Amino acid sequence: MTIRCIMFDMGRVLVDFSHDQMFEAMGEVCGASGQQIREWLWDSGLQGRFERGEIDSGAVRDELQGRAGREIDETELMRAASDIFTLNEPLLEVIDRLKHAGYRLVVLSNTCPPHVEWIGRHWDVLERFDALVFSYEVGAMKPSPQIYRAAIDVAGCEAGECFFVDDLPENVEAARALGLSGAVYVGVESLQEALAGAGVAAACESD
Repeated sequence: MTIRCIMFDMGRVLVDFSHDQMFEAMGEVCGASGQQIREWLWDSGLQGRFERGEIDSGAVRDELQGRAGREIDETELMRAASDIFTLNEPLLEVIDRLKHAGYRLVVLSNTCPPHVEWIGRHWDVLERFDALVFSYEVGAMKPSPQIYRAAIDVAGCEAGECFFVDDLPENVEAARALGLSGAVYVGVESLQEALAGAGVAAACESD
């Protein structure tokens, strides 16, 4: 089956980031250590609830405020949580060539609203895509089948016509289990090779 749609994860694919940097920056706002933020936000499942759209940023602030025992400014907290990204500029050329060649492009990401807003304010990378599928809107996170099915629906393609790129092997394997092709992202050159192997080599060749 011919590939018609390329789906990209956002974090550590379109943009790079550091969880440790996020924990430390949020800790400064909360008067806590990065390790404490990791436990309160990540290990507790609070961030997962945020990324599934079960709670909003105000609820995250309220929970961390209760843990820290001090008033926390929500805007400052979300800024600290979001000022962690760098754009993967070498990948943009590949994305633009795919777009020019007529492939449908979809972002498929586990994320939360402040991260999407931050990335959108700083770069135009998301504007290159035909559709954006975010976990907080779907109510499910990769590797749950529900979020892949949502992406297939907006792609307007069969699963076998979609190629998924993610930095985590378990997320790519979950996509393959539903009939998508895919590759674990480790760099632009290896992605080009994987796309070529899937029959989209023409879109990845420099002019």
